[in-house]
Amino acid sequence: MKKTKKWLTLVMCMAMLAASMGGCGGSGTAATQAPASAAGTEAKPDNQEKETEKKTEDKKSMKAALVTAQKLGDQGVTDLCHSGFMKAADEYGMETQIVEVQKGEYEESIRALCEDGYDIVVALNVELVDATSKVAPDYPDVDFVLTLGEVELDNLKCLLGQEHEGSYLAGVEAGMITKTNHIGFIGGQDNAEINRFLAGYEQGAKSVNPDIVVDPVYVGSFEDPTKGKDLALMLYNQGCDIVYAAAAKSGLGMFDAAKETGGLCIGVDVNQNDVLPGQVIGSMAIAYDQWIYNAMKEIAEDKFEVGVFWYGLENDNVYLALPTKEQYDLPEDVLKAVEDAKEKVVSGEITVDPVAEKDK
Repeated sequence: MKKTKKWLTLVMCMAMLAASMGGCGGSGTAATQAPASAAGTEAKPDNQEKETEKKTEDKKSMKAALVTAQKLGDQGVTDLCHSGFMKAADEYGMETQIVEVQKGEYEESIRALCEDGYDIVVALNVELVDATSKVAPDYPDVDFVLTLGEVELDNLKCLLGQEHEGSYLAGVEAGMITKTNHIGFIGGQDNAEINRFLAGYEQGAKSVNPDIVVDPVYVGSFEDPTKGKDLALMLYNQGCDIVYAAAAKSGLGMFDAAKETGGLCIGVDVNQNDVLPGQVIGSMAIAYDQWIYNAMKEIAEDKFEVGVFWYGLENDNVYLALPTKEQYDLPEDVLKAVEDAKEKVVSGEITVDPVAEKDK
């Protein structure tokens, strides 16, 4: 009996030892080894997976604000930026707020959004450059996107168009179509950004028609289509047979003036060729919606690139949207001249000066 007990005890000890060796990763089949990834990394522990899931949830609940000094409804750059903003916000599940900020409240409004926990602030227009420059350094965890400003900060992406390049093509077109050798330009305000439009327009027109006269006038506001119409009427009555407006909502008055006088015109920011068929010879369009969308996508995907980014004719970041034959039947030589000019600007054969004649 004692021998039997000793034998049973010995067998049990050996079984326990074998089980212990298998559990430590030996060749036994009792333990299953954790699978390694293709790169040979270990599987993530539960707490790391939960952390990743939390980050994903945080991204989906990001708060994004669009701040604009110009009201929505301009059928131009403000509406275009809003479109790109909302597309990105919807795609990434962001909570949004739109602020049409009042003059004198720029800095205060942007700072309040940061204090309210907004992760992204998209600021539109030249008017907001100074305010954004002051506020952004105080909130390093907020990602800022600014249009029409040239500021270097660690949490700011500046988006600028080389409007002078696209406007050069509009000038080539106008210089070839005019019958009076006299064309007009309406700017919202007399500043460097708006005068890039004028600079390219002048150079393009004079490249095909050296004797042409280009008359610039300014509304003094981007929100006054009535004054925009009055200035356009003045230009048409002074002998301009083509008018190009870079004035946001104020520029809409140009179409009313063209309708009354029968004059030709060039749209801006978006394709406005169907606004007045038979009289709009083209539109100098800008892809602001895509730029805003791309910037917000970068933020959502942790790939945000800060710095100052200029976009021109290359890849159609700015471009001259030509009318269909039904909208305005452009002569073949004009179409060819515009295409040739585009190729030369993109290749660098032609360099368009961003400074207008009057500012030199």
